[in-house]
Amino acid sequence: MMGGEAPPPAPAPESPKSTAPKLAMVLRSLIGAADAKNTGLYLHFDTPTDETKKKGAMNIDLNKAMRNAGGESFDYGAFKASYDTDPRVKTMVANFNQDGIEAKTKATVDDKGGEQAAAAADPGGVEALAKQATDVNNLGPDV
Repeated sequence: MMGGEAPPPAPAPESPKSTAPKLAMVLRSLIGAADAKNTGLYLHFDTPTDETKKKGAMNIDLNKAMRNAGGESFDYGAFKASYDTDPRVKTMVANFNQDGIEAKTKATVDDKGGEQAAAAADPGGVEALAKQATDVNNLGPDV
């Protein structure tokens, strides 16, 4: 250091790396594969066995898929933390428990009655939402 120059700033401490971006990427890819096959998707925290496999769904070992993508392993607690903090993960998950994750796929929505259930809960609600989503006049003056 010459002439009274200030020392360079210390490097910022590295923040812990989030696993949610890789998790979201893996979920998106697997959901796309399940949708292409028109089937459900169940991601197991452990290697699926004949007893734990879900019928009518692709059964995938989540941790093997994460390793293949260069990500970290998940158990229920680690997944719940990602689910609670990353809205992308929430939009791709229908349900989860200690055993694994049921992803939202086209087949999952169809199997559960999707629009029929929503219409029964709020008759006309689905149509109103669809109309609002496609009504160009609702977009406002800035569009």
